[in-house]
Amino acid sequence: MVLNRVYVIPHGDEIIDMPNENARKMNEIIKEVTKDDKTQNGLIISPHSVRLSKGIAVINTEYLKGYYKLETKILRATYKSFRELNSEIIKNCPETVELNFITNSGKLSVFPLDFGSLIPLKFFHFKNLSLIGQPRFWDNGLLMKFGSYLYDIIERSNQYISVIFSADQAHTHHPKGPYGYSEKAKLYDNLVIEAIKNNNFQKLIDLDKETVEDAKPDSYWNLIILSGFMHKATRSLKFEYYYVEKYFGMLFAYG
Repeated sequence: MVLNRVYVIPHGDEIIDMPNENARKMNEIIKEVTKDDKTQNGLIISPHSVRLSKGIAVINTEYLKGYYKLETKILRATYKSFRELNSEIIKNCPETVELNFITNSGKLSVFPLDFGSLIPLKFFHFKNLSLIGQPRFWDNGLLMKFGSYLYDIIERSNQYISVIFSADQAHTHHPKGPYGYSEKAKLYDNLVIEAIKNNNFQKLIDLDKETVEDAKPDSYWNLIILSGFMHKATRSLKFEYYYVEKYFGMLFAYG
């Protein structure tokens, strides 16, 4: 058994800056849960990394490096790409596309880490990291299959790996937010909470495209991949905390 843990972690700046009680509680809970995760190997799927019009991007530069300025802190991080895992994913998942930058190896082979990765990664101590760009195509069967493939590949690895699904929920909870208000925001987030608590993602899988577009989450595609992953893993997630930060939902769960 080489899958260490699976996490759904939000990437709002607030869980690092902690401007209010909900953000502080979210930060404390994530820290408490992750403090004993000692694995040096991570895989993260971020909705704010590379997004391809076709296929799923697996970033396979030699290094991953990021810088992000928040209100109260600056995040900096450098990781060695987990190229052994990357190669297995690229080889065994036909929908994936290998992505390189500048050069294939050496000190110039560096790809930038986005804030959707840097914020969740702040809670871990990985040395090796696989970065996957979130696919946003409307083919839930293929997304679930990709999640299943990921689980199989991780299970065949000879090293422990923790997997992070970086995700914020609906972004239309408040009329003064950048995307306006939709009643679908609360509906969507409640469905996500229900799916995780009941370990049953079917209502999300069957959700109509219009509801997703009105709620404007960046989590949907990752959660469909997660459903395939967890189904193959025959394990469940523990719902820990949820709140609405101004206009968007933030949820933390792990298993």
